[in-house]
Amino acid sequence: MNTLILYDSLGGNTRKVAQAIHEVVLERWGRADLAKASEAKDLDLFGYGLIFVGSPVIDWLPTKRLMDWVHAFLKGVNTAGGILPSSPVTPGRFGLSFCTYGGPHIGVREAVPATAWLDSFLGHLGYLPLEPWHVPGALAHREDLNLAGRLGDIRNRPDDRDLDDVRNRTSGVLASLEAFRV
Repeated sequence: MNTLILYDSLGGNTRKVAQAIHEVVLERWGRADLAKASEAKDLDLFGYGLIFVGSPVIDWLPTKRLMDWVHAFLKGVNTAGGILPSSPVTPGRFGLSFCTYGGPHIGVREAVPATAWLDSFLGHLGYLPLEPWHVPGALAHREDLNLAGRLGDIRNRPDDRDLDDVRNRTSGVLASLEAFRV
């Protein structure tokens, strides 16, 4: 199954998660494309059976750069008639959104709107969104919030344990989709 990991990253946290996903897909399935949104030109998302899409959480949403990329992509697809009424799920197409977040004020609830936004993007394209992943990540710009938030001390996160969890989850997703590989 052709697989894409599309992401944006500001301080490197989301890049680490995207790379961990990429490593597992390469190991298990032999091929996967890894693309940072700011460098992704002319991507045909419909050429993939599985798309992982991720971003850091900024004010409860993905980064502006990733949202701008999504809006531009959707505009092109919609102009060509690619967004169908009721956005039917295309058999054999799956998507998984992920984010990195600090949650200094209300914890994981700060991250849920970002992955819901990304899931809606995947759904508009006919991909069946799988359960989203929310991975703690240190805030590069506010050391005080890395210590005093609801998640406790998040300095140096995502850490090895977080990334091992991402690798394990990726293996589980790939195992569950094995029957759909062509």
